[in-house]
Amino acid sequence: MQKNEYFLTSTLNYYLKNKESRENFLKKKNFLFDEISKALNYLINDSNYVKFFCCGNSSIVNKVNSKNIYINEINNTFINSLTKSEIKKEDEINKNLNFDHIVIADIEHQKFITKNLIDLNEKIDNECRVIVLSKSIFWSTLINFYKKIKNIGPDKNNFLPYSNLRKIFLNTNFEIVKNEKIIFFPFQFSLLTKFINQIFRFPVLNFFCMINLTVLKKVQKKNYQAEGKKISFIIPCKNEGGNIKFFYEKIINSTINAEFLFGNDNSSDNTLDEIKKLQQAIPNKEIKIYDGPGVCKSENVYKGINLASGEIILIYDADLTVSFDDLVNSINLLLKTDADFINCTRMIMPQQKNAMKFLNFYGNLFFAFLFSILFKQKITDTLCGTKIFFKKDWEQIKKYNNTWGAKDLWGDFDLLLGAYKNNLKIVENPISYTDRKEDETKMTGIIKNSIRMLIITFVAYYKLRIRNH
Repeated sequence: MQKNEYFLTSTLNYYLKNKESRENFLKKKNFLFDEISKALNYLINDSNYVKFFCCGNSSIVNKVNSKNIYINEINNTFINSLTKSEIKKEDEINKNLNFDHIVIADIEHQKFITKNLIDLNEKIDNECRVIVLSKSIFWSTLINFYKKIKNIGPDKNNFLPYSNLRKIFLNTNFEIVKNEKIIFFPFQFSLLTKFINQIFRFPVLNFFCMINLTVLKKVQKKNYQAEGKKISFIIPCKNEGGNIKFFYEKIINSTINAEFLFGNDNSSDNTLDEIKKLQQAIPNKEIKIYDGPGVCKSENVYKGINLASGEIILIYDADLTVSFDDLVNSINLLLKTDADFINCTRMIMPQQKNAMKFLNFYGNLFFAFLFSILFKQKITDTLCGTKIFFKKDWEQIKKYNNTWGAKDLWGDFDLLLGAYKNNLKIVENPISYTDRKEDETKMTGIIKNSIRMLIITFVAYYKLRIRNH
């Protein structure tokens, strides 16, 4: 598309006449654009291919780590004068290249916003994430007033606070994965600026932040059958000898294409013998045994995921408190919607009377509340062991395991935080929760574990919401 068809006429005229003054302004405000660049880098996560749509602000690429950066600018001289990285200009771009991330920093100046977003939606693949930069309604009003007083900037530009953009995204077949708000104080006063901007990352106060970074994914219309994908059941076992025999009926009656990986984690009872009996009793089913590292449940689960050969990972506790019917429904939810990560929740449907202890129940509600604030979406159950996601996403998720201030012994927080950090869409699916078949729950030491979980939650909040780069 020609630039006179892409940009507003007022924008083109302004940059044609004021290129030098715009460059000087950007250099004076270098710290501000560096902050935006750092926040973008945190969302992009060392992508292989990133494309930027800029409007005279190409310096926002300077802190971004990517093997290949492409820029579509209003004037390519901005790329040469404002960027420090090796950049590929638009005319060098391979049109068939699949980008991991696309950053749109010029939406205020586009002539045909919805058309451009629809065209983009049709060209990108399902894994691509689009990040849109926009100003808050508070700052948009303030900046537009300042421009008129000082007679700077284009005569006209699109008025697109987040509330307006949200509707446009939905109307162009995009959905919002997350929205980050950054920078309240756009003036450089050493550590004071950093401190103030971090304080204003907290809820309520972040309403007054200047920049919205909105992560989008295209709405996917899937229509897969569960039978068409191989499911890897990861079943961590420690002293579950009394429960293993109940898997016989579940596995033999299962019609899905699945492998069952039992991770025996240094059990002191007959767990290993029972798994071997199960293996011999159903030779036509793919039942595998691996040795857990004997450290904690999370390390056992992670080893199983690494060994899995299926396209979909399903973590399933050996106590069989979740029905196989609920598992099949959860798999179909992953396959037939645009969800990337299914977090099963036991807190919506009625539970059996003794399924969850009193303190565990209310502790789970408490952490679900904290995660709802952290993720800016309703989370009702953080500690359900049943989680389902695509194996292809595991390499990115596991990079952040045990990086949240304390080791996650159970793995539930690691997996949720890793999914969120990598811009995956997390969807909850209500399931029934029943009493354990045999043996005792492993979720003991409530106070000690609660402190560990609080540390993880608070460190995650700092990293994801306050520091964010």
